[in-house]
Amino acid sequence: MEYNSLTHIWINEQKFTKKDVLAQLDLPNNHLGEVLAFLKEWFSSSKDVVVQTSGSTGTPKKIAIPKQSFVESAKNTCEYFSLQPETNALLCIPVKYIGGKMMVIRAMVGGYNLWVDDPSSSPLKNNSRHIDFLAITPMQAANCLNDSPQELEQIKHILIGGGVVNSSFVNQIQSFSTQFYSTYGMTETVSHIALKKLNGPEKSTLFETLPTYSIDVNDDNCLVIYCPTLFSQPIETNDIVRLSQGGFEWLGRKDNVINSGGIKVSPERIEEQIAKLFPSTLFYITSQQDEQLGEKVLLVSQEKMEIDWEKIAIEKYEIPKEQLVRKIELTPTGKIKREKF
Repeated sequence: MEYNSLTHIWINEQKFTKKDVLAQLDLPNNHLGEVLAFLKEWFSSSKDVVVQTSGSTGTPKKIAIPKQSFVESAKNTCEYFSLQPETNALLCIPVKYIGGKMMVIRAMVGGYNLWVDDPSSSPLKNNSRHIDFLAITPMQAANCLNDSPQELEQIKHILIGGGVVNSSFVNQIQSFSTQFYSTYGMTETVSHIALKKLNGPEKSTLFETLPTYSIDVNDDNCLVIYCPTLFSQPIETNDIVRLSQGGFEWLGRKDNVINSGGIKVSPERIEEQIAKLFPSTLFYITSQQDEQLGEKVLLVSQEKMEIDWEKIAIEKYEIPKEQLVRKIELTPTGKIKREKF
């Protein structure tokens, strides 16, 4: 399937042809308007789409991605989840990011209907439509579990991307018939390249790569991704991983690693253990300059956390030396804006 063979899309059960989209002059001032603006770019004569990276492979920057790469990535997902024309998907994440853009392209490639809602923190609240396929952030997933568990369980496949999925959430969804997946991917790889099953008999601790991708690690144990049909050169990430047969375990970000007294400390490992006891608290682990250690481990939280460190499965050198209580900022996609002090 070639990108220029895509001539229409079903949105909110209405067919929009290429001619319809390009003829749109006054776009609505909502998410549907942003989707139509993206489709105008898609149906233009350019062979590429310009997107903003998130920083997974370095400093955030704008890059041009071939439209054909979008199509190949969409085909991978449509085939993996058997997304047929009778599918109903929901777009409730911003279309300006790669995850939102790919939801649109998948709907075109699969020929199915895409419901478009304005992004919200709890996208299934008061939803009465039948949804088969959904992509959301960890924050949205947690809110849906609290606000709309019945609606959540009616959906066939749910992709959760853009951040780490809380272990408390994972524990609570084990009885759901819905198939939940944590995704691994980035702008440069044109959405996800690997999936981790979060519930059911095939629940896993590993991200398993989709069939068209192969992986390796570099000298820093950071993930390297290969997929000639999507990108001409291997993509080296800043994600430290442990390779295993059929996939990999994500350990943390190279640029988040704390060098404390010559010992490398992974903030994500500490956070995972703390979150088991404090699933609803917003916090993160970072570093602060220290004359003796070089960097010392610091806990930043929005509220005071009384922690019995003997109940946390971490090493003595991983225990934060101090706790800083302050407002924590989030990115538009719900990720914590980490700071070093």
